[in-house]
Amino acid sequence: MKKLIITYTTLTILLLVACFQLKSGRFNHPYPNIIEYLATSLLLLFTLVWIIWRKRRTQKLIVGGISMLSLFLVINLFNYLYEWHPIALKLPLSNSQSVTVNHTPYQWPKAQPATLGYDLTKWDEYFQKLKDWKRLRGLLVIQDDHIIAEKYFKGTRPTDAFNVHSITKTVTSALTGIAIDQGKINADEAPVGQFFPAYASQFTHQQKQLKVKHLLSMRGGFAGWDGYQTVKTSLIKEGVNQQPGTFFKYYTGASNILSAIITKTTQQSTKAFAQQHLFEPLGIQPAFWRKQAGYYCGGGESYYTPRDLARIGQLYLHQGKLNNRQIISTDWVKKSLTNYTDSSKFFRKLGDYTEVGYGYNWWILDYKDHIMYTARGKGGQYLMLLPEKNAIVVVFQEWNLQKQFKKENRLLCDLLALIYGNDQERLALKEPEKN
Repeated sequence: MKKLIITYTTLTILLLVACFQLKSGRFNHPYPNIIEYLATSLLLLFTLVWIIWRKRRTQKLIVGGISMLSLFLVINLFNYLYEWHPIALKLPLSNSQSVTVNHTPYQWPKAQPATLGYDLTKWDEYFQKLKDWKRLRGLLVIQDDHIIAEKYFKGTRPTDAFNVHSITKTVTSALTGIAIDQGKINADEAPVGQFFPAYASQFTHQQKQLKVKHLLSMRGGFAGWDGYQTVKTSLIKEGVNQQPGTFFKYYTGASNILSAIITKTTQQSTKAFAQQHLFEPLGIQPAFWRKQAGYYCGGGESYYTPRDLARIGQLYLHQGKLNNRQIISTDWVKKSLTNYTDSSKFFRKLGDYTEVGYGYNWWILDYKDHIMYTARGKGGQYLMLLPEKNAIVVVFQEWNLQKQFKKENRLLCDLLALIYGNDQERLALKEPEKN
């Protein structure tokens, strides 16, 4: 029995170490909670193989069962302590890698599309097309501060929150603006080096030219390619190899640096600062936000419901002011939606719209001569602003399924055509915006 316990204890510890390494450092994959299930399955397989031998089968089953339960519980305890992913995330390989929130998402007032001059028949025809959008899980259209369309698929509901991936960058950008408005960060012209004195002696001349605005506009000149680089990796291990401000290169590490700057200057975690100065004023709540190397990820790994995420878009459409409160300065909204890169080899044409610029963590798009702004996340997550129509579009997709870019972009463009094709005057809606 002693040998049995030692064998299982050793195997469980080895699996725990492997899981810790994988979950803490290699999390950028479709099923962040699959590792604990695989590890437990390995332990189960070992037990089943071992009980082929007749000796002490009962003891092997009991010790093996205790080991599997202990492994699973300890990994989830680590997950709670280190904030790797939502504990209640739906099972791997399920229809939706989402998490059900325990709060009520923002309660938007609703309006029928006909109230705003739309032809309902066209909307019905469009909804019929959505059966071909296999990865679509949530679609929300808001116009004049009212929901005019809301659809969920494959068993998802308004209370399901999704990993919005790089849309997190836009949230980090908003928080940077709030910190500047409050004087915590002196300006977007501030040199990045002043926030990391421990690294200052290792900075090259180019790194010394790196400013907050370069992090926001993806013009930092970083040597590495896009990934979840930590602050130290971005600034020291990979570094800067081009003059900041001269070249657009999408780099998630830049947003992770911004999160560290927010934490250092506000003396709060990025999440706590966001809760106090952005989420609570908006009446929203993220379902989860991942930590990495001591800071909340500035460039990804946060979960929102469609209704809550749309409030951030509404804030920008209203020039930073909602419910008679200036949450973000008008000046910061203007700066955020200003184009700092007129052209780049990295810009793409997707169906009927083209990427024509990049602001402060907002993509600038041209759809048939209509300028739109979008926060975009991996796998087809969108928070789109259509200023001409005072409209917001939120799209959530299951990013671990096979992508059908042409079909998905065509269906998205069909939606844009429907919204922009409504040339009738928008009617004044009597129901006021809810607080």
